[in-house]
Amino acid sequence: MININTILTQVDPININEVSIGSLSANYDDTAAITSISVTATQIDLKDGDKIMVQGNALEINADAAAGATSLTIVSITLSAPIIIGDEIRINEDNLFVQYQRKTEGTIAGMPVSATDLGPINYAGGDYTIDADVINGVDMDYMKILPRDFMVNDDVGSATETPPAVFNDGTNTGVSVEDTSQELIATVNIPYDRNAYEVYVWASNTSKTVDIYEMNINANGTGSAVGSGTTNGSAIAIDVDASATNYLMIKVSVSSTNHRVWGGAVLLAAKS
Repeated sequence: MININTILTQVDPININEVSIGSLSANYDDTAAITSISVTATQIDLKDGDKIMVQGNALEINADAAAGATSLTIVSITLSAPIIIGDEIRINEDNLFVQYQRKTEGTIAGMPVSATDLGPINYAGGDYTIDADVINGVDMDYMKILPRDFMVNDDVGSATETPPAVFNDGTNTGVSVEDTSQELIATVNIPYDRNAYEVYVWASNTSKTVDIYEMNINANGTGSAVGSGTTNGSAIAIDVDASATNYLMIKVSVSSTNHRVWGGAVLLAAKS
């Protein structure tokens, strides 16, 4: 209960929503930009991007500083009002509340955070996408074409007459055909949001023709020819963006049962 003899303490409006972490050990005026401040030993670790307040001036930390630091690097700023020795350095709890409820800055487990990103994960328009270029163990710059990816076409005759491709596991390795009328065929998916721009096929013979087609999982036919070259030669240039239905067919005209294909690669880049 408040009576006429109760002494009311003035509440500092600058400090009401802030937590003190240290104080200034030097004076700074408002006539020129500053990029660092001298402080008494800070009580907590500060990270690049953290927001602090000094007498109503909002400052942003520009380099990590361990607890006990006596100098803080800040983003260049011209103060709105001078600050002096003894002024407290505080963390604004309004900003802290926002970050607690809907993290939009700083880091989580070392991953940078923004209003739409958490490390390599982006959220926009209800969709999540991952920047696989920065995720270890995910091949988003290339797709290997392995021996298992090759099959033979039906140029010999009926399905019952068509011998399968074989993998040679002796001194000379690779995939080969059992009939000279056959070609080796590989089908390769293009990952979501990537562009396939080059193809390589390596084999025991350096001059076998390689033809590349864009095909679709929901359509008949070999689709569109998108590139042609030779085994072990220069990169075969193509330009095919991933879609919900397309993929690449790579045909190698080996022309001999002694010609072995070791494998290949499709090089990828982000869709433009």
